[in-house]
Amino acid sequence: MRSLVSDELEEELNKVQMDIANKGIPVLVIFEGGSGRVISRVVNELDRVLEPRGINYYHFDVEKNGPKAMARLLQCTPAKGEISMYDRSWYATAINRFEGDREDLDAALDVLNRFEEYLLDNGTFIIKVRLAVTPEIMKEYADEYRPYTAMNGTFLSVDRIDHFKYYSLMDDVVAKTDTKRAPWDTVRVGHVEKTVNDAVKVLLKRFKQCIKDDSWKESVKCGIDKVYENPREGLELDRTTDGFKKEMGALSEELERLQILLAVSGRSVILGFEGWDAAGKGGCIKHISHALNPRGYRVARVGKPTDEDYAHTYLWRFCRSLPGPGHISIFDRTWYGRMMVEPIEGFCTKEEYQRSAAEINTFESMLSDSGAIIIKFWLDIDKDTQLQRFNDRKADPLKQWKLTDEDWRNREKWDIYEEYIDAMISSTNTPGAPWVVVPANNKKYAQLTVMRTLVGVLRRELES
Repeated sequence: MRSLVSDELEEELNKVQMDIANKGIPVLVIFEGGSGRVISRVVNELDRVLEPRGINYYHFDVEKNGPKAMARLLQCTPAKGEISMYDRSWYATAINRFEGDREDLDAALDVLNRFEEYLLDNGTFIIKVRLAVTPEIMKEYADEYRPYTAMNGTFLSVDRIDHFKYYSLMDDVVAKTDTKRAPWDTVRVGHVEKTVNDAVKVLLKRFKQCIKDDSWKESVKCGIDKVYENPREGLELDRTTDGFKKEMGALSEELERLQILLAVSGRSVILGFEGWDAAGKGGCIKHISHALNPRGYRVARVGKPTDEDYAHTYLWRFCRSLPGPGHISIFDRTWYGRMMVEPIEGFCTKEEYQRSAAEINTFESMLSDSGAIIIKFWLDIDKDTQLQRFNDRKADPLKQWKLTDEDWRNREKWDIYEEYIDAMISSTNTPGAPWVVVPANNKKYAQLTVMRTLVGVLRRELES
């Protein structure tokens, strides 16, 4: 079967694709439109003329929701020098979730605009193509795009969007998300060969723009806005507790029951643990995990980024550990390294740090909007308690592995960390993803506080 793309356009396309690879620019191409049949055919023709190495195609099922589905959208964004083509995207997902409240839709689109700013600020060029077609036009040209229906009922099925909602809302969605740095291009659907070549011309224009014009990289300057309450202020760190075993046992039984409710609810839970070295994060995580069915949770230990992580945007590496429906992900350290260790140790630029709070708030808003229950714990201890725990570890052969030279170096920068921690919490303590600051000089008190908080939140979210 001959290609529908003209030889001249194919040659231009291959050349500019090579330029993108050589310059290491990640390019994301989003296709939306009233007909999945049209999108599938256009992308199929593009696949036939592009160099397959460095091209990734993804189709997203808009009926799937939750943080795992949102994570896949982010995980599929391109690495440096690659092109990712999305057959459906966060736009079709937002429309599919629409239940009649236009304010909710507008708020969701505002989050998506900010998310695309995050991708652009981190070097990803975005192309958004709307393959515009009316039901009447689609009926006229349907057989040209996909004349057979044998794939219905399989993963090859073309589309599962609510066409009525899509046609009624897409004009408004485009208008609200047609930004200067990530504009929409519209291709009017007609005969398949003309439609395909028109789409290729749009891609060529945008591909050339990302190579020759740096204006898309010019982001709006932002900073760390300390607009939220900081629960560290005036916190009493020395607390005591009685009846630890009895209360922990009761809380564990209740958490076991609530996990069942979570499983049938289809929602997800994301727990983030941050705190001073030796604050007791591991003990708190153990008590949670011991109460849970292991089929329904995972603990993600966040370590040093890999080369593959560095080839993508900052938040990309955390998505692999986000939970599916009914599941819990427990993060031992989180994406908040961007707001503490990275700027202090020089692992990110000043500009990247200044953007971090806004980017993380957007990321967490997307997760919360998709149904995730997010709780972030900061375990707080004083400097003397940390020193005592360091010395205890040093003297215990079974715990010496927990103490590193890096722990001692970080301790020397205690006052600097204090400033960054307060800025982090007061700029990201949002209603949808709040910080719970835990007095942790007493480990048992800290463990009970974490369990009480988790049980209380799950009761409120799952039984209301």
